[in-house]
Amino acid sequence: MSLNSQHPAYISYHDQWTLLRDFYKGEEHVKQAQDKYLLPTSGMQMDGMGLQDVGRKAYNSYLARAVFPDYIKDAVEISIGLLHQKEPVIELPPELEILRNNASIKGENLIQLLRRINVEQLITGRCGLLLDLPTISDPTNPIPYIALYTAESIINWDESNDYIDTDCVNMIILDESGYRRASLGMFNWKIMMQYRVLVLDESSGTYKQGIFNNNTGLSFAEDLLFTPSLRGKTLDKIPFVFVNSKDLLPLPENSPLLGLANITAAIYRGEADYRYSLFMQGQDTLVVVGSVRNPNLAPGGDNAIRTGAGSRIDLDVTGDAKYIGVSSNGLAEQRTCLENDRKRAETQSGRLIGTKSNVESGEALRVRIGAQTATLNQIALTSAAALQEILQKAAMWIGADPSKVKVIPNMDFADVDFQGQELVNLMTSRNMGAPLSLESIHKVLVNRGLTDLDYDAEVAKIPLENKQFNIAEPNAATKVAKQPNQTVQPPQPIQPKVGK
Repeated sequence: MSLNSQHPAYISYHDQWTLLRDFYKGEEHVKQAQDKYLLPTSGMQMDGMGLQDVGRKAYNSYLARAVFPDYIKDAVEISIGLLHQKEPVIELPPELEILRNNASIKGENLIQLLRRINVEQLITGRCGLLLDLPTISDPTNPIPYIALYTAESIINWDESNDYIDTDCVNMIILDESGYRRASLGMFNWKIMMQYRVLVLDESSGTYKQGIFNNNTGLSFAEDLLFTPSLRGKTLDKIPFVFVNSKDLLPLPENSPLLGLANITAAIYRGEADYRYSLFMQGQDTLVVVGSVRNPNLAPGGDNAIRTGAGSRIDLDVTGDAKYIGVSSNGLAEQRTCLENDRKRAETQSGRLIGTKSNVESGEALRVRIGAQTATLNQIALTSAAALQEILQKAAMWIGADPSKVKVIPNMDFADVDFQGQELVNLMTSRNMGAPLSLESIHKVLVNRGLTDLDYDAEVAKIPLENKQFNIAEPNAATKVAKQPNQTVQPPQPIQPKVGK
């Protein structure tokens, strides 16, 4: 049985994932793909695309002048900055606390792992989390670790109910191929083909896995499967969580950045055409009308036809010489088209967030950013649900309480400056009879980052500071306390009026 067989959905989405991955890596990586993303013109193809053909040389120049915009990378970086503007809240049972700072085999903490999940959700819209046994751990207290697999690594799976009469996933194949050192004492590298097979046993319903590589053979053999056991406990489900951008289902879905990638590809091709046209504008062709006195001289010789300062063309009396070039009529249209595409790309990549007027209120800015980042809400909630589910599986495997696992993502994507006038407006509204308590106002201040104290601690702290800095308590008339930098003016005597 072939271990590299691929699920039909994997085959359908693989080209999309490749494009998005290449665009995220940037211009150098995209240009290495050459005509995969930038096709040669018909003239180049007619001149030949062999290594030494004129068409290939023209295409290499065409490719070198093209500009590839990094909108995909910008969109990912901006989105990750918004998603992790504030740290998520992660609650764990005591038995899993060790995972908070050491969750993966690479030593990542849970927040770093969540950030990497979000990156994959943005680029390809898909990844997976596997709960696996530690290779080296304390034998008295073994804790599983979490391994992240990219969309391209999850090559095959089965969620049908025709295997063991259940709707849960019963087979997953993970491609772990990559470069490995030839041996511990050597410094050269070689490609190791390796596949990890995760299955539910058909007879017992027990979770099993096996690793197949160049050393063990790349053909599936059931006798090489083993049953992972932790503290003497096995599992009846595969401890794997599929993570898409909007759900945790096995079937993949389009990346949230696919539309931006298509615009980026259009800009890349348009930039190549535009700059090629600009180049051709400066490469006019010399046309000679009539007889030339030195027509048979070899090109490049001392008396051959040349142009530029210090050159000379000898013509008959009736002859003429002139330049003709490519028309520039279409350049303006090309430039306008590129400008419009760039504006659309910048909007989708998030560059325009926060560019409105400075007088825009904080709440209006929050509403606008909320509309622009609706996709981030789905990504944040989905990634938190995935991390929570895999941690709950870990808790159940080691005998801890899974209900104590909670992952609450950051949903506040707007870093809006709090204006003093907003607090004045809130207090004024309250004093005028609005049903608004001081505790509710304090919650606003907490949400806007002005304080991290709870209401009771804040109230208890105020009289202590007033006493420490000799600040008078608010009186019944003004409700406003004297501030430390205010000086008390002595009362002025009333001057008697002098009669006329």
